[in-house]
Amino acid sequence: MPDAPVYADLHAHTQCSDGHLAPEALVARAAEQGLQAFAVTDHDTVAGLPAAREAAAAHGLRLVPGVELSTAVDGRGVHLLGYGFDPEHSALTDYLTAFTSRRRERLRQMVRRLADRGVDVSSNTVEQHVGTSAAPGRPHLARALAAEGHVENYREAFEQYLGTDRPAYVPAPTRPAGDAIDAVHAAGGVAVLAHPGQWTPSPVRRALREQGLDGIECHAASHPAYLVDYYRKICRAHDLLITGGSDYHGGPEAEGDAPGTVGLTRGQWERFRDAAL
Repeated sequence: MPDAPVYADLHAHTQCSDGHLAPEALVARAAEQGLQAFAVTDHDTVAGLPAAREAAAAHGLRLVPGVELSTAVDGRGVHLLGYGFDPEHSALTDYLTAFTSRRRERLRQMVRRLADRGVDVSSNTVEQHVGTSAAPGRPHLARALAAEGHVENYREAFEQYLGTDRPAYVPAPTRPAGDAIDAVHAAGGVAVLAHPGQWTPSPVRRALREQGLDGIECHAASHPAYLVDYYRKICRAHDLLITGGSDYHGGPEAEGDAPGTVGLTRGQWERFRDAAL
């Protein structure tokens, strides 16, 4: 996290994917935290951007169009952040529409796996927790399981059923990273590697650069100071953009957290803005 106050948080989620807050409520929360620039980056959907844009204008907040895309490089899952694109460009909307149907099929598969193990969660309850989300997934199912008393809480749903080594887990759908980068570029945006942590090997990063990657999310909640420095050096060596954000989702699972806990200082934001937007 930068020493100076966070000026821009470029990674947050709304109810339109797996976040807890409506877009306008999330933007209001960001404004309350004193942020001056903000990006809504829902998983594989831009459905929340119109409401977020209207709310940002009312709060005097600079909103950056964003999205977090589920991709893969040689079979390894990688999340990419897109920024500054035209949300209505056909290259991007076609890409995302196809992805939503695959996410819904994954959710149905997980519900069937639960039923096979005697855990009959109501489809009505699942849909209630999916709500307006265009990117249904494990968080919605976990909340449905807790609501019906199949588990004590959200965390237990993952520990017992939905974690990557648990019986109801179904791998998330992905598309080749190159396809995602191409779609973001076609829509006029830039593509950034999200929260690479310690688990994104150098061959994957190299492949992403060769496919047109524009930047790395160096400042992330999962990055201790040495990782921030490490990825900033990589960005400087390869002329990549430096971004950062809190990955805020809200809700009871994020008690005590808030937008702006991680992000860019004013100077960092201005360098990103001038290069990418």
